[in-house]
Amino acid sequence: MTEAASQTKFQVLLAEDDVVNQSIVQAFLFGVNVELTIASDGREALEAALTQRFDLMIVDQNMPFITGDRVIRHLRAGRSINAATPVIRFTADANFQPFDLSTVASSLEVTLPKPLSRHALLSTVGALLGGAVSQGSV
Repeated sequence: MTEAASQTKFQVLLAEDDVVNQSIVQAFLFGVNVELTIASDGREALEAALTQRFDLMIVDQNMPFITGDRVIRHLRAGRSINAATPVIRFTADANFQPFDLSTVASSLEVTLPKPLSRHALLSTVGALLGGAVSQGSV
């Protein structure tokens, strides 16, 4: 791998209305070769995803104006530039069913529970980006 290729950052959209959760995700991803674009509500997330190509989208289920589910449905149905972009959804739903990490790489969407686990987030990001994330000192 060339030095330029190793410095390439994955473009990641973080759609999360809670600033504490935004900070947590930023801290968990510190040192990983991703560049975060942060949207504070569903409308901002949809606008960003319609105008910029992302390698991964991290979306909270419950956001103001447009829910995470509706943002993703709109992008998938409209054949947008991010129609096939992998998505990590966050949920605080008590009925959340755990996922099998071995199936993540073959999936376009994975749901993670809140509160977030650093290990689960980093493992899922790595699996969805083809294991190509550089974690440096993580």
